[in-house]
Amino acid sequence: MSTIGKQERVKQNRTELEQFFADVSTRLHQVDDAASNSVSRVQLDTFFRVVGHNLAASEKSRLRFDKKLATSFNVFHFIEPDENRLSDVLAFLLTPKETHGQGDLFLRLMFNQLGLVADAKHTQRATVRREAATHGILNSRRRMDVLVEAGALLAIENKIDSLEQQDQVKDYLEHLHHCTRDGSIRAALIYLSPNGRPPKSVSQSEIELLTASGKLHCWSYHDQLREWLECCRQECAAPKIRAFLSDLMAYIEAQYQREPVYSPEIEDYEK
Repeated sequence: MSTIGKQERVKQNRTELEQFFADVSTRLHQVDDAASNSVSRVQLDTFFRVVGHNLAASEKSRLRFDKKLATSFNVFHFIEPDENRLSDVLAFLLTPKETHGQGDLFLRLMFNQLGLVADAKHTQRATVRREAATHGILNSRRRMDVLVEAGALLAIENKIDSLEQQDQVKDYLEHLHHCTRDGSIRAALIYLSPNGRPPKSVSQSEIELLTASGKLHCWSYHDQLREWLECCRQECAAPKIRAFLSDLMAYIEAQYQREPVYSPEIEDYEK
């Protein structure tokens, strides 16, 4: 399908929506103007008849476009990935040699967003592991959801439904510090949740210091993660993977209800 054709359909959809809401808005103003006296049954009947007509026309238009675009279809509705499967998806996208065929593009985009050095000689040979074990710290039984080694260390802890275990993120940060104690490489940890809440095992003052130094990033599914996914979609050269990313973003938006953005003041008030 040509780019010009897509643009024409978007333009047509926008025109139809504008006309729909313009008609409804006009009717609402007419009803509002008459409200100071009374609203007649005829006025109400006319208003709802116009709304019903416009809704029917919009539905007919949607069905026509869905023959080619299938706007309501999303493969993730059949899979319904849980927290672990979504971590698998993140690891898949970040692995340069995976079947998405985009090499280290997605990894470089994430590194750029985090302010980490994205040297091609490292990102192209990056290793990405799931459930990577910690070492060099007192608690050596920890498993990080995703660990990337690419001239810098990046750990991702994905929390959607499960709660943080005691000292979990604190131990991960200690592990990353142990691995980079000689100062030759940098390390960062993404704590990913629906609303960007911070980990409980780290004090607020430590979080502020770690965030300022780029060692800890509290990401929201609906904000920072979506921003990265959208960058990946725009830069991706494979239509199949672009469609996959679009479905993933739509699934996140629909499945994980937006929670209020975390605020320390709100948490203090609730205690």
